[in-house]
Amino acid sequence: MKNFKTWLVALMSALMLLGVATGCSDTTNTDDPETEETEQNEESTEEGTEDTEE
Repeated sequence: MKNFKTWLVALMSALMLLGVATGCSDTTNTDDPETEETEQNEESTEEGTEDTEE
């Protein structure tokens, strides 16, 4: 039983370290699809407001 607990603690520690390493990783996504959608939506709303002001 003691050997099982030792391996269980070792496995849990490894998984926790993996989670910390994943959370702290610096990944920058240069292909940000939200930026393009936002720019398109802003253009659409600007065009829509011009039509309603007339």
